[in-house]
Amino acid sequence: MASTLDGITVLDLGTGAAAAFTTMLLSDLGARVVRVVDPKAPLHREGGFVVWDRGKECVGLKLNGLDCNASDDDAALYRRLVAGADVLVEDFAPSSDLQCLVEPSWLKAENGRLVSCSITAYGKRGPLKDEPPIEELVLARTGVMGGMPGFRPAPVHIIHPLPTVGAALFANLGIAAALLARETTGRGRTVETSLMAGALLYHPKVIGEKLDRTVFQTHPSGSAPFYSVYECSDDRWIQLGCVHTGFMAICAGLLGIGEMIKEKRFQDGRGGVTPEDDEELRAAIAEVINSKPQAEWAELFEEADVPFGPCRTIDEGMQDPQINHNNMVVTLEDPVLGPVTQMGAPIMLSEMPGRATVPRPEMAIAGMPDNYPQPQPAAPTANGPDAPPLDGIRVLEITNLIAGPTGGRLLADLGADVIKFEPPTGDLSRPIGRTYFYNINFGKRSVSVNTRTDEGKQIAQKIAASADGLLANLRPHATERMGIDATVNPKLIEAHLTGYGWTGPYSKRPGIDPLAQALMGMERAQGGPENPPVFPAQLAPTDFTNGAMGALGMILALFARHRTGTVQRIDANLLNAAVVLSSAWFTKFDGQPVRPMADKKQYGLNPFHRLYRLRDGWIYVVADDNAKRRSLCAVAGQPNADLTAAEPTVGQHPNDTEFATALSSAFAERTLNKTLEALNSAGVPSIEAQKPDSDYFLNDPHSQANKMIMTRQHPIGGELRIAWNYIRFGNTRETAARPTPLLGEHNAEVLRECGYDEAAIESLVAKEVISSKKM
Repeated sequence: MASTLDGITVLDLGTGAAAAFTTMLLSDLGARVVRVVDPKAPLHREGGFVVWDRGKECVGLKLNGLDCNASDDDAALYRRLVAGADVLVEDFAPSSDLQCLVEPSWLKAENGRLVSCSITAYGKRGPLKDEPPIEELVLARTGVMGGMPGFRPAPVHIIHPLPTVGAALFANLGIAAALLARETTGRGRTVETSLMAGALLYHPKVIGEKLDRTVFQTHPSGSAPFYSVYECSDDRWIQLGCVHTGFMAICAGLLGIGEMIKEKRFQDGRGGVTPEDDEELRAAIAEVINSKPQAEWAELFEEADVPFGPCRTIDEGMQDPQINHNNMVVTLEDPVLGPVTQMGAPIMLSEMPGRATVPRPEMAIAGMPDNYPQPQPAAPTANGPDAPPLDGIRVLEITNLIAGPTGGRLLADLGADVIKFEPPTGDLSRPIGRTYFYNINFGKRSVSVNTRTDEGKQIAQKIAASADGLLANLRPHATERMGIDATVNPKLIEAHLTGYGWTGPYSKRPGIDPLAQALMGMERAQGGPENPPVFPAQLAPTDFTNGAMGALGMILALFARHRTGTVQRIDANLLNAAVVLSSAWFTKFDGQPVRPMADKKQYGLNPFHRLYRLRDGWIYVVADDNAKRRSLCAVAGQPNADLTAAEPTVGQHPNDTEFATALSSAFAERTLNKTLEALNSAGVPSIEAQKPDSDYFLNDPHSQANKMIMTRQHPIGGELRIAWNYIRFGNTRETAARPTPLLGEHNAEVLRECGYDEAAIESLVAKEVISSKKM
């Protein structure tokens, strides 16, 4: 069976996790990936690279010191590799000497069709551009740790690799969009993203002069009583995901507290009017759930259609019947480790599915790979900037809450005309007033239609007939009941973002982010071995990941349709997204190491890799070798510290040793600026752990230097400022950057484009088939 990226050759010059993850996904989708490896560097890397390096060929070539214009064999090999590639992926630091190898004008001269993707730590401009690409430092600097709930006030260590996954998805979105545009223009273009941008996928920054400020979750169990994790009678845990009052009423009735939530102070189950009321409701739920074992509650909730998820470990998640139905568990014969069970290809395309079938290579070759593509001529240079890569693509978005709207926002950022199709009451996030709504729905148009009427269904069908793609996050087959199918538009690409998958044992269950987190071990990992599971509701990691995967699947399917005429459905789901976020540890092999986790107070992994409280703030430090560790101790006023004292006893967490306690006490006496200056001078990677409020990012000179802020006037929000430019393209004009639409703001405009005249539109308004509200 053909694959989506058959015939595409990718040259991988990266050394970090995000680049490896990026090219693994391209390989899974059928691209030929050639990884360049320094002959003196280890070919078989450890950790997540056991998974991320699969499916690639390796060529031995030393890049350090290479003069790409020289006449020696190495330079000639590099030029030939560049000339024959479709895509190049690199993660060189902005001030690295290696930048000469990927200088845009040189690459263009060698291969005008090349899509060249750069993944940096914080972008190519600004004061942080040469800071090291370390996951935890990025999470600290972007305020993500500062917004995490935990068992003490934030900031809190985060175990999930959000910057890496986010950056890899953004890199793939940029690459896929550039490849699609190349089908029309005949020209490649440069793509830039960063770990910082990747972190922002999960922490949408937005402020409006008339909008309420974001209030961050502090309770580690969840953001609301019926949206939290609870302990059962058998010491196991279960997660509730009642996202609206209908589910809350069913669940409360099952728990025997249906009358209780009808009291005004409990707001039909949404939470208490006062903190004391909220705690009373949580306690009532906790007491009942603690009366039965997990399996019994699972059976009861399943029968009643209450959204729930048993809270598991990753190992237990790997046995899940739905995840195996999704082909997300595969075993490859690794040349070093033997059989390695690992994640499959996470984005499902119905006609050209991805596959994870080839393990890491046994060796690197010297010289040119066999059957390497010949250079292809590029189209002439355009007179001005190219259009955004998805210019001319129309997407009908029928979504709610987070995952679907995120996918639509990313498609709009890339130039697509995204029409947000809403019921008369709007996206569920509108009436509940979540500030993030203004970020993830930026750049779209809105129509509001009552599809319970025949005329409303006809509107949906006419918009679908004019669209290239449909993006939906409803339960399977819901859009078919609106009459949206191949008879309306035989060329329509459908991307469905579901909870668990289009088919399988869980396919009819309501799918909510916390349930995927619980099922695949994410909550247990964030809590750590000494704490209960943690559910970070606002972080919504599987939601945001699923949205990005759906957008990527849409672009890949559009690319395949352009090349082959194939029309297909994309299935991205929360459960697969949870596996993506845990891919480094969603593995089984002989000699597998134990995953390091945070201490009970969630400072970090050990005394050299953790958060420290100072007199006037917080920092995160990562000292990963003995020289840096000695320097760290010296800055803390302990130059003669015995590093062996940092080793814990059996059963003791490294942060609970006397060594760690002394280091923590020493840092508590220091001030932020002087400590960062001293650590920087000593060569110890460190950064301030900023607060989570969007102002910090949106007023940051570094954000401004990277042009990551967009300002628009909004009828409700006033001056609206959002994080922007997660993915940047060279020689490409900016998109329109429409402000977040009001409900039904573009009804008449879109209906005219679909053939309705003014009389017909006025009739639809009079019949309340279409409506608009200032919300």
